[in-house]
Formats: sequence, C-alpha cells, structure tokens
Amino acid sequence: MPNINTIIGDNTSIIPLFYLLTLISACLGLTACGSDDDEPSVSLSIENVVGIWDVTNYTKNGETISLPKGVVYMQLKEDGSYFTKFIDNTYTGTYVIKGNTVVGTTTDPVTEYYKFASLSNDIATINYSNSWGDSYTFTAVKRK
Repeated sequence: MPNINTIIGDNTSIIPLFYLLTLISACLGLTACGSDDDEPSVSLSIENVVGIWDVTNYTKNGETISLPKGVVYMQLKEDGSYFTKFIDNTYTGTYVIKGNTVVGTTTDPVTEYYKFASLSNDIATINYSNSWGDSYTFTAVKRK
C-alpha cells in the first residue's frame, strides 16, 4: 500500500501549495462580502429633505389609499426639528439623517423612520416605520 508521501510528494512541496490555496480562499472571501444592495439608493442631505412633504397616498397591508393635500404630511426644518400630521394626530420632535433615512424622535418618545426608497424631482417613495410597530409606504410630494 502506498504511503501519503509517495502520492503527494514530500512535505516541502505541500507547504507552499497550502499557503497559496489559503491566500486564494481569503481573496475570494473578501471579494464576495458585501453587495451594492447594502448601499442606500438615495443620498439624502438637509438641502433635499427640508420642507413640507404632503403624502398623496399610503399603502398598508397591500391596500393603497389616496389622500387629499394636508391630511398626512411631515415638515422637516433646517434646525433638525420636525412636525408630522397623520390624519387626526400630530407629532413633534427632532431628526437626523442616516444614509437614506430620516430618523425622528418625538417628544412621546416614539422613534420614526422615513426611509427614502426613491427621490426624484421632489417626489419620494418613503418606507415609514416607527417604534410602535406601524409601517406604511408613502408617496410624498414636496411643497413648492
């Protein structure tokens, strides 16, 4: 029966091969990590979020409801404060921008997340959620 050294050669030729395979595996692992999907698709700044955003429709549980102007809106101010009107409820607080998301904290305190999925010509699709577990998809138009 042949021994392992006669099949693969002596140990001195295996060590460089082992290091080469380890290096190749590490390189492949590093290039496979992460994806473009991890990056926000919308770049937000104070300049493009400050203003009043009227929600023209919202979707919850697959049902979309159209709204007249002023029923649901959010006002983001330059000083980092904001106001949201949602039908008969109003919320005030402060916000920060994190990537493509406006993160607001109300005085209640409730944390609100306005994740901008798209933004073009002052029209946005916003995935809204909050720390109470509510979630909606808004279509919002920035007032001129």
